Amino acid sequence: MPAVPLPIAALAAASYVTPSLVAPVFRRMMLRPRRHVRPPPPALALRAADERLALDEGLVGWRWGRGPKVLLVHGFEGSRAQFGAIIEALVARGFSAVALDAPGHGESAGDELTVVQYVAAIERALAKVGPVHAVVGHSLGGAVSVFSIAEAGGASRVAAISAPSSLKRQLHRFAQAVGLSKRGEAAFIASVEAHVGRPASDFDVRRIAGKVDLPFLVIHDQNDRQVPVAEAARAAHALRGAELIVTQGLGHNRLLADPAVVTAVVDFVSARAPSSPVLWGRRPVGPVGEGPSRENSDSDVGIS
Repeated sequence: MPAVPLPIAALAAASYVTPSLVAPVFRRMMLRPRRHVRPPPPALALRAADERLALDEGLVGWRWGRGPKVLLVHGFEGSRAQFGAIIEALVARGFSAVALDAPGHGESAGDELTVVQYVAAIERALAKVGPVHAVVGHSLGGAVSVFSIAEAGGASRVAAISAPSSLKRQLHRFAQAVGLSKRGEAAFIASVEAHVGRPASDFDVRRIAGKVDLPFLVIHDQNDRQVPVAEAARAAHALRGAELIVTQGLGHNRLLADPAVVTAVVDFVSARAPSSPVLWGRRPVGPVGEGPSRENSDSDVGIS
């Protein structure tokens, strides 16, 4: 993990003395996406969309192809361009790919993105472009897709790639990454919860497991340093009808461009079994993401 910049390290050190004063600073850091940050890999060549969609309240989406609709939801500080390979494969298979610019990202309005806002954006998108056959989300976008469909429905299947299963654990990882003290971490999480208006524990896959009985595909890499693979195991265990594919050497983001992963996602959307999965807790039938295991070299650190 890259070294924490000195100003952030100094603020984190202050959390040992005045945790309540620095907590709002880290809350804003957590919830305000940097619009001009370099998108995380894979930043793929993405052909021009067939249609720009004004979805509601400044929310923007993009459509490619004709056919049953598949909603694509990127992660925090992510980009629709990360879905380039999946978009091409979906269109080739006869689907319409609809990529959402989350609030505060791309051409959508806003300067912050909470989980509540994320879920509301997905629900508005589903209402505007529906009916939607499937939702495919990456990282935090995968987690909120699961939460949204569990709460309000709107799709018949969900694929979550590199997604956390618990918001509170993600907040804990952020606090650890920036070096907050234990008191600082507690104050930071309390600040986030007060700002969002809901406890972080509400956004845990175990809390919604009984609300939904749909096909789920969970894909994660063993070497994901941003969201540990144990998060995927927890989600697959909690969600009825979930299938887990574990890759090697693709890290947090590069899964989105891996040909075997793209095929598995599109096969799942097409209601066909993934062609070469490694299933958590079952006998492996073949690797997804060929090649030797290597450390995650994704450049972005955080909770995208």
